[in-house]
Amino acid sequence: KHQDWRTGVAEVRRSRRLSVSFCCTVANYEYGFFWHFYQDGSIEAEVKLTGILSVGALRPGETRKHGTVIAPGLYAPVHQHFFVARLNMAVDCEPGEALNQVIEVNVKVEEAGPENIHNNGFYAEETLLHSELLAMRDCNYLLARHWIVRNTRILNRTGQLTGYKLVPGPNCLPLAGPNAKFLRRASFLKHNLWVTQYSRDEQFPAGEFPNQNPRVGEGLPTWVKQDRKLEEADIVLWYVFGVTHVPRLEDWPVMPVERTGFKLMPHGFFNCNPAIDVPPSCHKPDVKEGNGIKLPCKL
Repeated sequence: KHQDWRTGVAEVRRSRRLSVSFCCTVANYEYGFFWHFYQDGSIEAEVKLTGILSVGALRPGETRKHGTVIAPGLYAPVHQHFFVARLNMAVDCEPGEALNQVIEVNVKVEEAGPENIHNNGFYAEETLLHSELLAMRDCNYLLARHWIVRNTRILNRTGQLTGYKLVPGPNCLPLAGPNAKFLRRASFLKHNLWVTQYSRDEQFPAGEFPNQNPRVGEGLPTWVKQDRKLEEADIVLWYVFGVTHVPRLEDWPVMPVERTGFKLMPHGFFNCNPAIDVPPSCHKPDVKEGNGIKLPCKL
């Protein structure tokens, strides 16, 4: 949408999306998984959490440090949910090609000086993640951190490499000490992003059998020790995202939907906005007939 302030004329295009989803029940929770595909080439992954809180009993007048009293005699523990998206990227690649690289982008404040006399300059700094051990990364919202997967050979009309960027949504890391037992099985939770070179045997972040983990050669923390190169490679992004849930009274007895997720957005992949040719919406004023009834305008 844009309205020209000089003429007052507005141009509007209505966004539409294709959504693919499924829901599953895991014990007391329901999880809805949604992939939204937009006309501008963006892909949004959204997870919706609902269900019934797991609760414990309280004596009259008792409270719990690690939970919320949500009803008389009941408390719900503070807890976390985590998800992993395994994204085998192939940006602008033909079948069989392995020509991708991963860039981390951090927005930095320019130091005061001749190039920043008003002390308000900032810029996006790019860092190439050369290998797997360098690509164990965490979200940093203060730096607007995101990651771009680029094709190393295909250029757009301004001479830049084509790519898609991973934009984090709300996220967290596990709130536990380094020796927590669950981190032995789920040590992939220690970072928000892992990047590996594709291997058909590496399908699950904790390995084939999480309940028997740690096992020799199993899981992301073991695989990345190979420190395989990530330049002109078949790239797999493992994005770990989660929710820290401090229960509210309003979450009982059935919890309203909590959302989390991330986006994949074209970054120099197209030469302009690919949705620019979407037909305009009707924005003419309604026409009133003599009896005062409004008739919808027709295109």
